[in-house]
Order: sequence, then C-alpha cells, then structure tokens
Amino acid sequence: MSSVKTFHIRGEFKKKKEKIPFGKYVRALNVEDALEVIYSVVGSKHRVKRNLIFINTKDIKEIKNPEEIKDVIVKTFATEDDLALPKRK
Repeated sequence: MSSVKTFHIRGEFKKKKEKIPFGKYVRALNVEDALEVIYSVVGSKHRVKRNLIFINTKDIKEIKNPEEIKDVIVKTFATEDDLALPKRK
C-alpha cells in the first residue's frame, strides 16, 4: 500500500507578461499527483492556464523530515496520525 508523501514544488507562472515565482508544499502519493494539485491550485487561485505554469523537475523535492515543512497545515497533516474533524452543530 502506498503512503502519502510531502513534496515541495517551486516554479513560476506567467501573468500579464510578468513571471511570478511560487513555492508550495503538497501532500500526494507520487510526483504526478503532486503536479496535478499544483496546476489545479495555482490555476484556480491566480486564473492562470496550465501552459503558463512552468515547473522544472529539479525544483520538485520530496520532504522526508516533517520539521522542514514551513506550511503549518501541511505539517499538521504530515505529523498527526489521528486528526479529528470538529463536529457540526
């Protein structure tokens, strides 16, 4: 059975003739799934088409040590085993 891994992906996207760099921590089963999440999140948040998002394969890094993760939410999902969702009223 596959386990979920944490990836740090850096790249840039083009918007209005300007290249804007980004870095994002993502939890996924493999690199292809992590890239799909990046394309989806950056595309929806910044209204950028997939062909304007540039990611170099050397800028994809699997994070083995959870202490390296700077995003608090991703770090929580990476370190906590038993997360409980709050109950709705």
